[in-house]
Amino acid sequence: MSRFALELLDRSHDRKSFCSGLATVDDYLKQTARGHTEKGVSLTRVLVSADAVAPKPILGFFTLAPCMVEAAGWPDVPRGLPRNPVGAVLLARLAVAESEQGKGIAARLLALARRIAASSLAGTGGIGLVVDAATESLVGFYRRHGFLRVSAASRKLFLPTGSLVADVSATGK
Repeated sequence: MSRFALELLDRSHDRKSFCSGLATVDDYLKQTARGHTEKGVSLTRVLVSADAVAPKPILGFFTLAPCMVEAAGWPDVPRGLPRNPVGAVLLARLAVAESEQGKGIAARLLALARRIAASSLAGTGGIGLVVDAATESLVGFYRRHGFLRVSAASRKLFLPTGSLVADVSATGK
């Protein structure tokens, strides 16, 4: 079985060669992610082979950022939320290299992102993990991993804080 390492994106990673098949996500990794990480806007973590050497091929990545959401009326949010926006963690991007798709890497990355989000929310408070799925087929991926659709007309999904680690632990992912 392959061994992997999850690392913060830096200059040692080969961003230029990454291709997930979704141009907007690939462009974000190639042009924006490292700058956002360096400035503290968001953090992008990359999955690489444990024995990779620079320039390290990126097998997949995800980006997390703090966000504020108006979540009144969302499924499984606590009653009595303030009328103003409340804190959450945004799963801003998640992608797997085309050559690695279908090998369970997306689920592995999502499990890691959930654990990091849970840790962050435990230290700051917040209602959960939010994602805006890029495509309708990705909505299905997130729903299979416990995310709840915020509304039928939206590709925004939500995973309550209490479900972040509990469901990951139960499935062993």
